[in-house]
Amino acid sequence: MTAPFDPGIVRASLKPLVPGAPTLLTPDEDAYLRHYGIHFAASIEGLAHQLVRIETDTHTIAAHLWTPRDATGSAVVIHGYYDHAGLYGNLIRFLLDRGLAVLTFDLPGHGLSTGEPANIETFDHYVAAFDACFRAFEAHLPAPRHLFGQSTGGAIAMEWLLANELTRATVPFEKIVLLAPLVRPYLWPVNRIMYEVARRTIKERPRTFVSNADNVEFIEFLRDHDPLQARSLPVQWVTAMQAWRKRFERYRATDLEPLVVQGHADRTVDRRYNVRVIERLFRPRVFYIPEARHHLVNESPLVRAQIFAAIDAELNL
Repeated sequence: MTAPFDPGIVRASLKPLVPGAPTLLTPDEDAYLRHYGIHFAASIEGLAHQLVRIETDTHTIAAHLWTPRDATGSAVVIHGYYDHAGLYGNLIRFLLDRGLAVLTFDLPGHGLSTGEPANIETFDHYVAAFDACFRAFEAHLPAPRHLFGQSTGGAIAMEWLLANELTRATVPFEKIVLLAPLVRPYLWPVNRIMYEVARRTIKERPRTFVSNADNVEFIEFLRDHDPLQARSLPVQWVTAMQAWRKRFERYRATDLEPLVVQGHADRTVDRRYNVRVIERLFRPRVFYIPEARHHLVNESPLVRAQIFAAIDAELNL
């Protein structure tokens, strides 16, 4: 697999956050942004961009903040498993075009952040990465602020909200949008049996690039042109996911009212089970798209149009 940038060089070149100071890009950082189509500052007049590193107790996190001139609000975006910020150009551009500043970051073990690829000891490290990035940039995120989470990113958002016992009166986000959020994976009762056998015999298994969006070009890009893609599924990640889920389902309910966007054709998460759990813990509005699969931010243009229309209505943009 060839790419116009070296991930190791870009990771090592990330600078610490200097509040309000746009990033002066190295050639490899510039090539990285262009490879994924997220060099928005090159095409949007007056757009400031910061690409920096944020430290947690366990990882170094790569974070981006795009700030339009005269921003009218902001959005924080948490990506899903196997993903990274570079794959979220459709959503980021949609939000920028509506005058919102956008903060996003690579989870531990993903993209340009440190950690064993696609692995984690505990989901608490994911939550810590989100919390560290949000706190580092909080003073520079104009109100109203909105929170977005795709798949595992949705799990992280929900965990942070419930663990901190946030309510409509105390939450720092005006709107919360969960895109195909993870609670339990698809066919988990069957796959759990396979997991119980695997965790005793192997550490990982090869990854299969499934068609989790009706977008052939996106799947081909992941498989053939994305040097930041992990090529295996660590068994430890499944162990961490299962431990998180058991804790998550025991939380007390809140009065928060997220928008949940979910496809009927999703074969990555268990949509029926997950929505039932979310309806018990939150007061969600669920927007179903019959033909949508799992990776909603990279679905076909027709499906994305429905997703973005729902987000427009939710944010009243």
